[in-house]
Amino acid sequence: MSKNITVMGSGNTGLSTALKLKNDGHNVCLFELPEFSESTSKMKENLSLSLLSEEINLKLDLITNDCNQAVEYSKIIILCVPAYAHHSYAKILSGKVTNEHIVVIMPGTLGSLELKSYFLDNNSEIPIIGETDTSPFVCRKTGNSEAVILGEVPNLGIGIMPKSKTAETINVLSDFFTGLVSYEDVLECGLSSLNPVMHPAGVILNAGRIEKSEGEFFFYNEGITESVSGVIESVDLERRKIGNFFGYKLDKVADSFHKAGFGQKGTLIETISSSDMLTSLKAPGVINHRWLTEDISYGIYTWSAIGEKFEINTHTMKTLIEMGSILLKKDLKKTGRKLKDLGIEKMTLDEIKNYL
Repeated sequence: MSKNITVMGSGNTGLSTALKLKNDGHNVCLFELPEFSESTSKMKENLSLSLLSEEINLKLDLITNDCNQAVEYSKIIILCVPAYAHHSYAKILSGKVTNEHIVVIMPGTLGSLELKSYFLDNNSEIPIIGETDTSPFVCRKTGNSEAVILGEVPNLGIGIMPKSKTAETINVLSDFFTGLVSYEDVLECGLSSLNPVMHPAGVILNAGRIEKSEGEFFFYNEGITESVSGVIESVDLERRKIGNFFGYKLDKVADSFHKAGFGQKGTLIETISSSDMLTSLKAPGVINHRWLTEDISYGIYTWSAIGEKFEINTHTMKTLIEMGSILLKKDLKKTGRKLKDLGIEKMTLDEIKNYL
C-alpha cells in the first residue's frame, strides 16, 4: 500500500502525529475542517517538531481544508480530534469514504461506533473503522506551526471494526505506527481508554488547587494522592464490571498504564510515580477543560449509560458526572455521547457483539 497517509485535525495530537509521520519518511496530508481553516492557513511553510528535545524542521506534503482532497490523498485516514468533533467528521466524511478506506480515531472512546452509525443512517459506504485506547504520543501543540512530543506510547491498543479485519488492518497500519496491540473489538478498546478513568476524578478532587494555581502543579505526580487514587479505582472497578458483562477481561488501570509503557508494575501511585512521561504533565489551567467536559460527556457518561442499559451499578461514575455538572454549571449528560449516537440503543447483548 502507498506510503501516503492523511491526518485529520490540526490540534495537539493531529499536528504532532502529522509531523512525526513525516519525520518517519511518509507522505503526509494534514486536513482541518473549513470552519477552522484559520488554524491551517497560518501555518508556515516550514513546521517545527521538538521530538524528545531534538528540534526538527519539516514540511508537510499537503495542508488542506478540502475533504475531497484529503480523502483522495490516501486510503488511510487518522482522525485526531476531540470526541465532541467526531460527529462533525462523520458528517463531512459521509458519502466520501469508501469500503477501501481505513479510518482510525486516535483516541476513540467509542467514536468508531458513532462514525459507523452515522454512515449507516446516511447510506454512506462503510470503511474499515478503528480506534485506539489513547493518543500515540504525549504531545503538545506549542505554536501554530510547532509541536512537542515528550514521549511515544510503546504499546498502543487498537480495536478494528469489523473485528474480522483486525489482523490485516493492523498489518497495514504497522507501516506507520509501531507497537500496535489489538483488542477483541472496538467496544473493548473504547472501554479501555484511561483518560475517563483518571481525569474526571483527578480534576474534580483537585478543583480548588487548579483554580488557585491555574494548573501550576504536576497533575499525576502531585494531584493523584492515595485518597484520589481510591476514587479513580472505584471508577475503574465499575468500568471493568461493564467489560466483564461483555466477556472482556479488562486490566486494572495501574496494569494498563504499565502495559502501555507508562511506569513500573505496582499500585496506581507506584506506577504513576515511576513514569517520566506522566510525572512531567502539568494540570489543566482551568476547570472548564476537556479533562472534564470530554472525559465525562464522552467517557464515563457513555460507559454509565451502557451500564444502566444492562443493570450494572455505576454509582461512582454517576456521582462524578453530577459533581462535574455542578462545578461547570451545565448538564454534562445533555451534551454527552448517548447509546442512540452509537447505534446500539435498542440492541441486545448478542446483537451488539454481532454488530462489531
